[in-house]
Amino acid sequence: MRLLGNAILATDLDNTLVGHKEKLEQLWSYFEMQNIPISLIYITGRHYSSAMKLIEDHELPKPDILICDVGATIYVGPNLEEDEQWRIITSADWNPDLILSVTKKYENLIRQPLPNEYRLSFTIQDNPGYVKEIEETLKLYCIAFYLMYSSNNDVDILPSHTNKGEALKYVLQKYAPNYFRILVAGDSGNDVDMLRLGLPSVIVGNCQDEIKRYKFLPNVYWADSSYASGIQEGWSYFYQTMY
Repeated sequence: MRLLGNAILATDLDNTLVGHKEKLEQLWSYFEMQNIPISLIYITGRHYSSAMKLIEDHELPKPDILICDVGATIYVGPNLEEDEQWRIITSADWNPDLILSVTKKYENLIRQPLPNEYRLSFTIQDNPGYVKEIEETLKLYCIAFYLMYSSNNDVDILPSHTNKGEALKYVLQKYAPNYFRILVAGDSGNDVDMLRLGLPSVIVGNCQDEIKRYKFLPNVYWADSSYASGIQEGWSYFYQTMY
């Protein structure tokens, strides 16, 4: 499978692409009027079933590639089948049972139910110091992992070297054409790893405060407009003169 065309939108879903119906409709109309055939990569912290429900509920176009679980799972093609090579890569040193045995003593860390253990998800209310202590404890056990704390609430523990950025880099290397225009879009802390790739990127105007510390990142445009209108503003900033 290869992505068709040379224009790619790689976007977070909740509060980035999704969140305002009229602005979303305006974005699709903009691409249509500009005659831009867009390949879509959705990148979300949701698991597959939850992401598909969101896509259905908001009548989103089916993506060419769906990256779920903050980058731990990738689904591709017309039937959105799981990329087995990525599953092998991410599971190589992944030991969720060992991680759970360490984190269980942290009573304020509330585990969230997921349909699989490709990642571990927890919530904790606005306590970065507590999260840092958990991270340092896991390191003492020489456990391979990647911890993501976002929205002052969500703690995701992933396989090592696994995040939205690594997953996006992987799919672009494997599935994108040799030459392509891309816009990466996000709004919160768990989007930072894909914004760090140096690709043309936009942070929508309704972004969370936690991401504002990353204003130094190169090739990132800070939109005034919110939700999908921010994506449209970002695309215009980078590419309008090309069409």
